[in-house]
Amino acid sequence: MMTGMLAMAQQVYELDMPVKEKTIYSGHLKLGGSNPSGERIEVNSYYMSVGGKPVIPVMGEFHYSRYPECQWEEEILKMKAGGVTVIPTYVFWSIHEEKEGVFNWEGNRNLRKFLSLCQKHNVWTVVRIGPFCHGEIRNGGLPDWLFAKPLEIRSNDANYLKYVKRLYEEIGRQLEGLYYKDGGTIIGTQIENEHQHSAAPWGITYPGEPKDMTSATYDANITMIGVSVQDKKITTADLGNLHMKTLKKMAEEAGIQTPLYTATGWGNAAVIGEEAIPVTAAYTYPFWAKPGMSPFCMFKDIQKNPDYAPVRYDTEKYPSFCAEMGVGIQMIYTRRPIVTAKAAEALMVRTLGSGANGIGYYMYHGGSTPKMGPTAFFSDEPMGMPKISYDFQAPLGEFGLEHGSYRALRLLHLFLNDFSSQLAPMETVLPKGYERMTPDNRETLRYAARVRGKSGFVFMVNFQDHDTARVDQKDLCLRLKFADETLRIPSQGTFTLPKDESLILPFNFQMEDALLKYATAQLLLKLDDRGTDHYFFFVPEGIQPEFVFDKTTVAGKYCYTPEAGLKSTFTVKTSGGKRFKVTTLTREQALNACKINGKLLITSSMVLPEAGRVRLLNMGDPVFRYVEYSSAKGFKEQMKEVPSVQPEYTFRKVGSRRLAVRFSGKEYPQVNDYFLRLDYTGDVAMAFLKGELVLDHFYYGAPWQISLKRFQQELTDEELSFYIRPLRKNAPFLSDLPGEAVPDFSKGSVVRVDSVQVVPQYVTTL
Repeated sequence: MMTGMLAMAQQVYELDMPVKEKTIYSGHLKLGGSNPSGERIEVNSYYMSVGGKPVIPVMGEFHYSRYPECQWEEEILKMKAGGVTVIPTYVFWSIHEEKEGVFNWEGNRNLRKFLSLCQKHNVWTVVRIGPFCHGEIRNGGLPDWLFAKPLEIRSNDANYLKYVKRLYEEIGRQLEGLYYKDGGTIIGTQIENEHQHSAAPWGITYPGEPKDMTSATYDANITMIGVSVQDKKITTADLGNLHMKTLKKMAEEAGIQTPLYTATGWGNAAVIGEEAIPVTAAYTYPFWAKPGMSPFCMFKDIQKNPDYAPVRYDTEKYPSFCAEMGVGIQMIYTRRPIVTAKAAEALMVRTLGSGANGIGYYMYHGGSTPKMGPTAFFSDEPMGMPKISYDFQAPLGEFGLEHGSYRALRLLHLFLNDFSSQLAPMETVLPKGYERMTPDNRETLRYAARVRGKSGFVFMVNFQDHDTARVDQKDLCLRLKFADETLRIPSQGTFTLPKDESLILPFNFQMEDALLKYATAQLLLKLDDRGTDHYFFFVPEGIQPEFVFDKTTVAGKYCYTPEAGLKSTFTVKTSGGKRFKVTTLTREQALNACKINGKLLITSSMVLPEAGRVRLLNMGDPVFRYVEYSSAKGFKEQMKEVPSVQPEYTFRKVGSRRLAVRFSGKEYPQVNDYFLRLDYTGDVAMAFLKGELVLDHFYYGAPWQISLKRFQQELTDEELSFYIRPLRKNAPFLSDLPGEAVPDFSKGSVVRVDSVQVVPQYVTTL
């Protein structure tokens, strides 16, 4: 039952498992392809496979043109260490063809170099070729000069397609030889974005006037702002679908040929028949909508009922691939919603449990939007964006620093990297009455399972966006009802799902030739421990780990209740004579765990994996602490210290709103970067160098941390100067901020700098 049944003070939640397995069929989609070694990528109606093995790709958006070319490789390594397997990236037309007929592929615009670096580190890529991209870029990426042309954009107008053809041919030349079919790592192409759903305002505008949107004139009345449910009737759907098919054909003719093609699927957007996967999105804290509890923390069958339905495609034909999961969000001047790590994790546990078989983040890595000139910006200013900052609260922010979501999401990525072949074919099973659940329900457990045969995982979420009144859910137990047995988790007693936590529990899980009936711990990763399988689990604080095996499949002990930590390892001997190990980490240890070259490393440092070595980064701390696991030495806690550095800098305040910082920027082998930490209270902070705006920051209560590496050469002779606009008591975004970030306005507007520090980011190599 959906509502818990009281039985001896227990909240019992049931799931009736399907008698007949889900039908998965193939051969109907015009997708897939092989590389020179014969490995093949294929897509069926439910999941993607590589070399015949099901896989759930982890896609993390990163825009090369928003980051310094000299730092691309370091950021790709951070993403790889975070468990990302695919990097999608936009090719912004306007940034490459700012002047009509003159294409620029140099410096931070060097698409080919970026994709080559991804290939060097064996990271797949998806190239989002537009022509319209959005991405909070001026005109959505359409060049300014296109506005002056007598043509109908985003349509099959021959004059428009003439310019698109030239763009695609230019992109095709940059991608030549890097495709999967050539032995490269470009596996996918996205065509257009949100066609017949959303658009951006043209940057050519006047204050106070209605926005002219970047859509075909015949689509003007259906064009929306942002991602949402389309509730208007689309009478030009045939034109939209034809345009998308035309663009795909043009891309292929330009040599852009990949196993996968994708197109926006949400909000009734135009699609490309059976030639592209319609991808989905979910934003729990959208800046374009009023704050309110979303449905995106509640389970459902996401293939049958995609988020932002209705959609324009037969959902049963395609796997559910999420391309824009909002684990962060961009801030605009009037709205500054904050996405926490718990919110990001809950969204993805819910989405995986609901049946998603591809997960993708927008954004996974933030950046800085380039400038058009000294006082002109590529940013989507009419939408109220920062002029430069595109931090997006992404797992990796504007300067490559972690937000809390980086490690929280890595828990899921490690699991998917090792176990997606088991999870991908599993169908979603929902409790009776799940569709009656409302976001404001705090009492009833939110749960679902994914199952194939009798094996599967239970997914649970005790989080809701825009709800601060949730509490621990106590005295829980699960009852999984199969045709020939009922499995109770736990077999005796109950468990608690703490407030804001999300959890995934395995049941009837095959480990070697032993069967784990259930565990009250979440599966993290698996190591090859010198020929022996070694499984790693973790538990949140307050949950007692219990592992119960089928008695007939193990020799001797069949139930284990270890205390989570590095001393929790136990060895199971199967009835067939095999052995495997199980270790249960605390959540904190799991957050610091990563799998590098098949080995386990636990550290609070940022990890950059490279061939034959690992680099560690520490902010402000010259002492690196880490645990390496090996079967010979077990969990060995180690420490490595580098010489500390005292950065040489000075600053001076000029009145209450202005500040200047001078920094020597001496280079040391143990320093990877220096970060200026500005702890301030205000509205907007702006940084200037040589009289030009180089960075900006919308205040939301957290300090502004700025990488100085990208300005190191100029800073030897120049000051970095700041202007901070005062924060007013009637600022429209105050309700978005945490209470402690809202100052006392009893004396009027507030502008204050509490501290200025330059902090070294230390580096060492293992």
